[in-house]
Amino acid sequence: MKYSRIWLFLSCLMPVVLSGCRNDDSNSFENKVFISADSYEQTLRVQRDENVSEMTYGLTVGMAKPLDHDITVVLSMDKELLDNYRHAFYNEDAQLLPDANCNFSSLRTYIVAGSISSEVLSLDFVDLDKLDYKTDYVMPLSIKDASGEEILQSGRTVYVVIKEASLINVVADINDNLAWVDWKDKAPLQNMEQFTMEALINANSFTNEEISTVMGIEDNFLIRIGDNLHPKNQLNIAYGKHIAGQELNARGSLFVEKPLLETGQWYHLAVTFNKGYIKVYVDGDLVAEKQASVEGGEVLESVDFTTGESIDGTGRPDENGGRPRAFWFGYSYTTDDPTARDFDGMIAEARIWNRALTAEEINAENHFYKVSPDSEGLVAYWKFNDEKGASVTDHVNGNNLKADHEFLWVSLELPEK
Repeated sequence: MKYSRIWLFLSCLMPVVLSGCRNDDSNSFENKVFISADSYEQTLRVQRDENVSEMTYGLTVGMAKPLDHDITVVLSMDKELLDNYRHAFYNEDAQLLPDANCNFSSLRTYIVAGSISSEVLSLDFVDLDKLDYKTDYVMPLSIKDASGEEILQSGRTVYVVIKEASLINVVADINDNLAWVDWKDKAPLQNMEQFTMEALINANSFTNEEISTVMGIEDNFLIRIGDNLHPKNQLNIAYGKHIAGQELNARGSLFVEKPLLETGQWYHLAVTFNKGYIKVYVDGDLVAEKQASVEGGEVLESVDFTTGESIDGTGRPDENGGRPRAFWFGYSYTTDDPTARDFDGMIAEARIWNRALTAEEINAENHFYKVSPDSEGLVAYWKFNDEKGASVTDHVNGNNLKADHEFLWVSLELPEK
């Protein structure tokens, strides 16, 4: 049994109005008690494929100004509000969550004197793996009493919704951002004679002057879109090899003639490398392949993804002064504008393997959307589902990503239903 704990970090601002469900007192600034929430529909997504059976919702209550005495806040399961939820949130098929799935040790919390917020009240939901997820389940929770203090009607009730999670529920929009690897273990990604790079991408636009960068190393091995004299939405692989006696790497490239990528559409990209031979797959279809030959005819036979170094202690690579280029997402070349070659779009499920995956492996069921971190040969796995912050977890070797600033985290469902 796997236990998943979700803490919903809630503000103490005056809550938004749930139209059609409560009396409209949202314009009242009197000191009333309310449930602190950014939305009055709070969804717990049950990852059934990971055997999740228990989840926790953390609820807090608050008020605008502190009082000089403690307030005991009593909540209840307000089942008669099911129809209100159905109409307000356009979820006519939603059902009440059975009592057997609500393992609440208490429905009471406290705002202590001098405070404007209660401690978190942990509400445990159990046996979630036994539900029939042909529909969503909802449990309305309402404030019933607050030591005689007035209750804000528009903030009286929160609807906790239990639904089956999709394979992907959160992705990152990396527009005007860039990310690099905070290396902890370089060895698995050095001098790779075989590898596979993968990512799910969805472009908002292809408006850069030339290039939109997905992932990799400039003049080494890079997945990108567009280039000079090529369409801005043309997927291509740019690579390079150091030649003795030459200051700059000799370059090569592989352009995908079809499909030209469209905005607003999810694509699974897979690029395999096998001792100098490149194959490119889009949505599981082999769309381009060639030997990785460079200017002068030599062949790129291996790639080191761990080049680049930080000189200021931040971990961010510095490529100035002829220093080695580094592995990036959304960045590939030092210019006055570091986002001039960014990727304006969303990304998920970025991976690197130490072997060239077969077409059958790439097209395996649900492979586009999820793999096990224990999969044979997987050496980097950035899911881009961290939900908050400016970092992305590597689920294999701890080589997490750091970003220039916080990502825009987007909630969605993939595969799309």
